[in-house]
This record gives sequence, C-alpha cells and structure tokens, in this order.
Amino acid sequence: MNYAVGQLQIKKRSFPQWLSLGVFIMPFCLSFLMDILKLPSLTKYTIDLMWCLLLTFLFVSKKIRIKKNITPLVVLVVFWLLYVAFVYLFNYQSIFYFLWGIRNNLRFYIAFMAFASFLEEEDVDLAFNFLDLLFWINIPVSLYQFFVLGCQQDYLGGIFGIERGCNAYTSVFFALIITKSLLRYFEGQEKPGICLLKCGLSLILAAMAELKFYFVLFVIMVLISMIMTKFSWKKFVVLISFALLISFAGSILTFLFGSNEELTFQRIIELTTSENYATGEDLGRFTAIPTIAKSILTHWTDRMFGMGLGNCDTSAFAICNTPFFQKYEYLHYSWFSSAFLFLETGYLGLMLNLSFYFTAMFLSIRRLNKGNGNKLYCQIAIVFSVLCLILTFYNSALRKEVGYIAYFALSLPFICGSESQSEKSIGTHI
Repeated sequence: MNYAVGQLQIKKRSFPQWLSLGVFIMPFCLSFLMDILKLPSLTKYTIDLMWCLLLTFLFVSKKIRIKKNITPLVVLVVFWLLYVAFVYLFNYQSIFYFLWGIRNNLRFYIAFMAFASFLEEEDVDLAFNFLDLLFWINIPVSLYQFFVLGCQQDYLGGIFGIERGCNAYTSVFFALIITKSLLRYFEGQEKPGICLLKCGLSLILAAMAELKFYFVLFVIMVLISMIMTKFSWKKFVVLISFALLISFAGSILTFLFGSNEELTFQRIIELTTSENYATGEDLGRFTAIPTIAKSILTHWTDRMFGMGLGNCDTSAFAICNTPFFQKYEYLHYSWFSSAFLFLETGYLGLMLNLSFYFTAMFLSIRRLNKGNGNKLYCQIAIVFSVLCLILTFYNSALRKEVGYIAYFALSLPFICGSESQSEKSIGTHI
C-alpha cells in the first residue's frame, strides 16, 4: 500500500523490510555518526542488532520466510556452519573466540538472506537512488578531505571517513555504482555523458586515494558488462574514451604517489601480486596462502581444516582478541580475507566461502537466461560475483561493514523475481 503525500509516494513497509534497508544504509552513515556527531564506536554494532532481529524473522517466527529461489545458497551456509562448528570441537580455545568468528562471517549471509527474502523491487529502486545521491555527495567531500585536510591514500575515504583503510569501502561503493551505470549505458538506458562522467570521477578519486587495483576492477567491470549486453559499435567507441580516462587518472596517480616509473596495467599487477605488502616480513595479497602453508599450518590437517573459526581473530574487546593475533599481527594477515579464512578454516573452509560466490553467479546466470527476474539486477550480481572472488584475495573489505553492500548486490536477482506464489518462500511452519 502506498500513501500519496502531494507528489511524494510513501510505501508502507513491514518491519523486516525497514530492518533490511537499515542494514544496507548504515555502513554509509557510520562515519557521519561517529566522526561528525561523535557518537561512540559502539554505534556500528547497531547493525548487529538489526541482522540478529532479521535472523529471528527468517527462522524463529511462525513461518520460515526464506525465499525458495535462494535455497542452494542457504544450504551452503548451513553446511558451512556445521563445518566450522565440527572443526572447532577439535580446536577449542574459547567460546568467545568462536562466537566472535561466527559474528564476523555469518552476518553477511544473514543480510543476504534478508535482502533476498524481504525486499521488493521498489526497495531496490530506493536503495539505488540513495547510492546515486551519495555518489555525487562523495565527490566534494573527498575533494575537501584531499585539498583542505590533506588526507591521502588509505586515509581518503570521502563519506566513509578519514581513518586508515577507509578507502576499501570506496572500492566496493564505486564498483556497485559504476557497474550499474555501465550496464545501463550499454543497454541504451543511460546517457553516455553521465556514464563517462561517473567513470571518470571514480577513477580520479581512486587515483587520489591511491587505489591502484580499482583500475583493474574497472577494466573487469567494463569487459564483463560488454560481454553481457547486446552488440553495438558504440561499445568500441566508448572503449577509447575509457582508455583515455584510465590513462588520465593513472597520470594523476603517478604524479601524486609514483616515482619516475610509468604506471601501466602490468605495473599495477606487479604491485598487487608482490611477495610482501607493507613490510619485508608481512604477507602479500596473492602469496599469503602459500606462505602460511609453509610457515604456520605445516601439518596437512591444519592446512585442510584450519585452526578453528575465531582462533586467529582480533577485536576491540579484549575477551575476543586472540593470542594468535597478538603473536602474528606483524604478518598483516588480517588485511586479506583469504589469509584469514585459510588460517581459521583451512582449504575446505576457503573453498566453501568461494563456492558461495560461484553458486550466486550460477543462479544469477540461470535466472538471467530464463528471464526470471530483473535483467539489470541479474547482470549486476554476475559482475559482483566475480568481484567478490577477487576481493577475497585482494583485501579484507568483505569482512568489514562495507561487505553488506557487496552481499546486497549478490541478492538482487532474487529480490526481483517472477516466481509463482508457491515459490516465494519455503513456507515451512515451525
């Protein structure tokens, strides 16, 4: 039911829908609430309260509310839970470590289920209008931080603040905005000037934040978007424009942070796949797992099953800050999701995590081919499935609050479906 107020239509939403939208929106508000309004850091845990309430609506209410079309993904999550619980029986250290590990991983799966099960197409439209508004707000905020406050590199986060590592949020935020813009442009639904402007601004701001790998992500987004959309000669024309934008933004990055060495695509790959990341003793993004397997998880059972979920974790709460982290913090393994997953859950746990993205991709492709859903949203989810696979190894963004944005993108095909009434939810009464 909608209520008309002048020209404004206000949709009547259920409590679970508002909670789901709250989980999506809150990551964008945390910096404003904590840095500007000076609310305590505990504010970010309001999202935990939201997804815990959503969990009760999904499973503990009179009727299981999960949509049938995400059943394969739900089964994967349940299997993951059983797996990590079983492994922890043989690696028990503290129930608080385990619960903290569950919190840091399960929350995104719960959010995904809630997005897919409770939200409707009008909610998605509202979310994307919100994102578009934030994109344009983020530009002057980032420029102010860079030119007035002198924030650079890891400290330049725009609407996500100026704390170290906040630019990891920017990568995921830009990825969702730009993927949608590219797909709409290639389908003739967005003006080329708007699309090029968004792409150019995202690349320039990425250069100012020294997000070298965003350039690689941008190329991947363009290529996958081109493959999934209908053939057009304008695609080849726009490729030239994109190449010029990348070259221009790359020049800015080199001027600000580079030496005399030209920043090429090959150079970016070399930098992001180096053996070490920040020091001569820590782990590299794509060498972390082999290094850990040789130096820490030396027994085959440890490599296969890991050290137990939560046993390598860290937290602001002392009771959840593990001895392992205190000993090996210098390795910076917490900076990469893949290293974290491998240490705690082994090869099998890492494979289970990655299989979620592969399954989401497969289901999205199948829904796209069958026409069971919004075409644009299926395409966005396919792109993000690939990006999530890459980000798992590149940084720890998918372990931070910005992960909710990525899982929102993955849930899109299942929100806007064309299922019959009997397929809308599992419908099991408990």
